[in-house]
Amino acid sequence: MTRALGVALALVAAPAIGSPGDERPRVSISVLGCEPALAREARRIAAIELRAALIDTTPDETTTQITATCAAQTVNLRVIDPTTGKSLERTVALSQAAPTARARLLALALAELVVASWSELESNPEPKAPASAPLASPAAREAARRVIAPRPLELAAVFDAHRLASGDLTLGGGARSAIWTSSRLFLRFDALADYAELARPTGTIALTMPSFSGALGVSFGSDWLQPRVSLGARAGYAWLSGAAGSTATTGERQRGVWGGPELALDLCAWPHARVHPLLSFSAGAHMFGVRGTVAGGRDVLATGVWTGLSLGAAVR
Repeated sequence: MTRALGVALALVAAPAIGSPGDERPRVSISVLGCEPALAREARRIAAIELRAALIDTTPDETTTQITATCAAQTVNLRVIDPTTGKSLERTVALSQAAPTARARLLALALAELVVASWSELESNPEPKAPASAPLASPAAREAARRVIAPRPLELAAVFDAHRLASGDLTLGGGARSAIWTSSRLFLRFDALADYAELARPTGTIALTMPSFSGALGVSFGSDWLQPRVSLGARAGYAWLSGAAGSTATTGERQRGVWGGPELALDLCAWPHARVHPLLSFSAGAHMFGVRGTVAGGRDVLATGVWTGLSLGAAVR
């Protein structure tokens, strides 16, 4: 009974790694001449970085084969990639890294070498010079291409600051999304809420400004830094509530909608990572808005030109 249960569990668990129905790319990773603990950890992390199914059996014609051979001071890396027909080699040094960091460093080096090969599936899917050996099946090639292709949706949580035409600063945050229509073009949408308590000689003004925006953008740059420029519009609502500083003055409430064009420059570091930082500079103009009149002090202007700064974390 116990033996039969064990066999049944093994049959259920077997498809979890490299099963025929698995749509992830297949990789085999051999780490030779290294400490066993380092080898196991490097294989595990590399498979996660590549979002690949790790094959422990003899690799077939759809499996990208990765070999790391440890020497005294260096590690020799070799990739045989049937999805592109390429083979790549590289030598890395681990001796200068802390012992606890060597497994991750080796795993990242392995993943980078594989991605360098798979990137041809996106940049040059139909090379004019044929490979010397038969390529992997279209399904295997597509599975590898999806790893390096830009994901169509990016979500971000951001901290936000806006400076109004009156010089007042509001702080807040919100959510942002980017939908990629191609490798370069994207649509950006966000929803923000900003708040400030503004001191004036006659009292304090509480300002609340929720807003939303939509824009069309284009991205540039490399694998580690990606500038993005977008042009669109932002609209919102402004609530101004005054609290009198003495019995000699009175507080009033003013509110209204505002909106106008917006130009944004985003700087995204390591944009292909699952989670990556995002820094955004923006500027716009309130084509219509709200003017908070302050007796004996500077008016609050949700009109005219404004600037903004956002810092957040994005997930793709």
